[in-house]
Order: sequence, then C-alpha cells, then structure tokens
Amino acid sequence: MKENRNVSMTYRRYGSSENDTRILAPYCVKLFRQRWYLVGSNDEGMKRTFAFDRIEKVELLDEKFKIDEDFDAAEFFSDSYGIVVDDKMVSERIVLRAYGYERYYLGDLTLHHSQRMIASTDDYCDFELTLRPTSDFKAQLLSRGQWVEVLEPQSLAEEIVEWHKNAIERYKK
Repeated sequence: MKENRNVSMTYRRYGSSENDTRILAPYCVKLFRQRWYLVGSNDEGMKRTFAFDRIEKVELLDEKFKIDEDFDAAEFFSDSYGIVVDDKMVSERIVLRAYGYERYYLGDLTLHHSQRMIASTDDYCDFELTLRPTSDFKAQLLSRGQWVEVLEPQSLAEEIVEWHKNAIERYKK
C-alpha cells in the first residue's frame, strides 16, 4: 500500500469450494472483532472487503495504482456497523431500547460512533444511531437477545422478530 503497487490475490470465500484470483489496488486495512480485513479496489474502481484469514496467496506486482483522491477509509466505513459496506442501502435512524444491565453496556461500549442516549429510566435506556442496517449489524442486535429491542424503524424491528422466530424454529426441530 505504501508503494501504491497492485497485488494479485487468491481468495476463498466462506462456503466456496473454489478460490478466486484477482488483481487489486490495496487501499486500507481494518480491524474488526479481532479479525483483519483488506479493502481493495478493482479495475472498475469497485471497492470490496476481504478477510485476511481467507486470503490464500498474495503476490506483489510491479504495476502501480493511483488511489482515488476522494477515498477516506474512515468515511468509507462511517455508515457501517462493521466491515459490511452496502452502497445500495441508505443510512437510517435506528432507535434501540436496552433493558437490564445491557443499558449500561450499550452506554459504555457504543455500537456505532453516531450512537447517543435519548431516554433513560430505571428499567431501560433508549439509544439512537444512524447507520446502514447491514447483516453484521442485525447479527449484533440478535446477539443481545431479549435485552435489546428495536423501536424504530418498524421494518427493522419486524425483520429482527422474523430472525428470532426462525431461530426458535431451529430449536424446535
């Protein structure tokens, strides 16, 4: 990255029996949940994220690239919870209610830089965030179980309810 040199990378996605080799301009790396990721740009300027642990081979090429002048790594991830960046999704105002001790955890360890507390009682705290509700964010909400409820938007609340119902059905089998 320091030398602005392209790399040839062989990568195997989860669930795939075959690997894929591609030429990338390495733009930045990001640490998320104790795992390192590479953000790379292809010939068309599309930026994708790749987990280091699924990279099977990297070859440094002589070919140089010019980084997009408007690329800012912090801005690239600013509307995301973690490493999933979906340009087709729009950022939304999300309101969460945290119960029990979870209200303290969410107060101390925010889920996103936009998070702020908007209400507090002896039983719960409400938090507002503005981000894209990507799959990794939804999985994080599910991991909080009964201690976090989505108040807004209703469509996200309904999706989380559906995911919980699906989990219950798996346990019934």
